[in-house]
Amino acid sequence: MALAVPVLAAASPAYRTGTAAVVAPADAGDRYVPALARNGWNSVAVTEPAHHPDDNTGYLRHVTHRTSLRRTAAHLDRLGVQAVLAGSPAGTELADLLAARLHLPGNALDTADIRRDAGLTSAALLDAGITAPRSIRTARLANALEWATYTQTAELVLQHPDPTHPSSVCRTEDDIRSAWHRLHDSSTQPLVLREHLAGTHYRIHTLTGPGRDGSTDHSITAIWSETRTADQQVCRADLLSRRGLLARALALYMVRTLTALGVRYGPAHTTVAFTPDRGPALLSLRTAPYSDFAADTPRQATGHDPIRDTALLLTTGRRPEARRQVRAHVTKIALLPWRNGVLDQALLRTITTLPTVAATTALTAHTPVRARQITGWLLLVADDSRAINQDLQVIRSAETLGLYGRPA
Repeated sequence: MALAVPVLAAASPAYRTGTAAVVAPADAGDRYVPALARNGWNSVAVTEPAHHPDDNTGYLRHVTHRTSLRRTAAHLDRLGVQAVLAGSPAGTELADLLAARLHLPGNALDTADIRRDAGLTSAALLDAGITAPRSIRTARLANALEWATYTQTAELVLQHPDPTHPSSVCRTEDDIRSAWHRLHDSSTQPLVLREHLAGTHYRIHTLTGPGRDGSTDHSITAIWSETRTADQQVCRADLLSRRGLLARALALYMVRTLTALGVRYGPAHTTVAFTPDRGPALLSLRTAPYSDFAADTPRQATGHDPIRDTALLLTTGRRPEARRQVRAHVTKIALLPWRNGVLDQALLRTITTLPTVAATTALTAHTPVRARQITGWLLLVADDSRAINQDLQVIRSAETLGLYGRPA
């Protein structure tokens, strides 16, 4: 299986003013518009015919892509587009193709399919001598069951090749069969069955672009240590210092992995498992934009913001200056009901006004909640970890006392 090798990166445009195309913009992707505008750049939205964009999002123009790459690229060329960005996971493939067609900075085309397929990603990394989960990618349940029997692994994960889809932890053949029938939507659609790595999971954010010597340079901008439930839902994430042996091991692994997978330009966010006997192993990779809730607070803590950092790199060729983290401890906490109910007004007010709670997602009293589905997130920030742990105890006590009210 072909893998990308280190190459000289295309130079950043670094124009005083310019125009960028944002492909399939949605949610985080729309944040590119004001970020680029702050640096004197316009934005053009590239959308599919079925998508009807909001005219109030600030785009200079909307270009509809109708299957012809040549025509879409020609249209963008006439508009003077000098950079192409994916505006969502759905836009990564077309963004890679358009950047290559227009001879603009972008990720390697020869590994594009590998980057977007969890099964191909693992196989490619293993072929390159880089740690990754053992897996099988197949459209046949019989093959998956045979492989599970052969590997004799206690826990496996069945998932769609696209890492944006849900996955299921399987411990028995019956679990695999049940998850297969739930996830398999066509006779030709492959699924990926991989070993479940029980180590700590880390969400790692990176920014890639040309280095001073012209080679591709990968920067680690944030590392979050994730705590997961038994069914693999993230219920807590703690910002990890980028100093120390663990952070260094994760950074070195990411440089090798991103280089091998042909990531050459822009943001990426990955999930990596770390086990003592095998070290880091990539579980998922996305090169679409990522925007956390209450982005200003994590930016104050880390000095980085994926959207703003990408816009700065694209428009000026510069990266944000690395600086010391001004807040020592940042934690995200999920509200995860164990039963159906509604949010209690008094207890909701109690937890959202705690001293370390810096921001929350939209949380409204009396809103219905569903069992085992995340209701929202709280962002806790403090100079002392003990303050966060104290407020976390209050949050968990509020859940026990009736935060989710009476059963609906």
